[in-house]
Amino acid sequence: MAKLSKIQVANNYANALLEAALAEKTLPKVWKDCQKLQDANNSLLQLNILNNPVFKSEEKKNIISDIASSLQLSETFKNFLELVAAKRRFNDLPAMLEQFAHLYYQNQGILEVEVESVQKLSAEQGKKLKGGLEKLLNQKIILNYDINQKIIGGLKISYNSVCIDDTIAAKLKTLEQVMKGNK
Repeated sequence: MAKLSKIQVANNYANALLEAALAEKTLPKVWKDCQKLQDANNSLLQLNILNNPVFKSEEKKNIISDIASSLQLSETFKNFLELVAAKRRFNDLPAMLEQFAHLYYQNQGILEVEVESVQKLSAEQGKKLKGGLEKLLNQKIILNYDINQKIIGGLKISYNSVCIDDTIAAKLKTLEQVMKGNK
């Protein structure tokens, strides 16, 4: 049997969590639980020790119950964590939560837009960009930022298979091609 890649594993677990949340009608709560766990980075570190085979399954359940109680996590999400513990997959939990976020946005009809810039946008710039893109695309969006010094300036915006490259680096490359007579 072929070994699954970390991405496939994360995708499988994220899909299972989404299906369970939809079946139990707890998707909004599970989404908040994911965010709580990611915000409580210390809890993620505690959970990672559960990969250690020294811990017995009952001890793992107790640790998960304590964390779930302190963070007020839903039963659906607690069960998910217990499954991850039973399969010794806590190393992959951050990737699972990231993949779950993509699935959640897709389920909610929210378009993920990647924005590359040379420096972090101000809150006002981000708000204007988001508002303009939502109006242009006629859809609710979430912006994911990436800082890239190589673009020199401007923005590169990507979503689905569309790429709007309004960076200085792209303009310089186009100018170079024009000057060489390649365009």
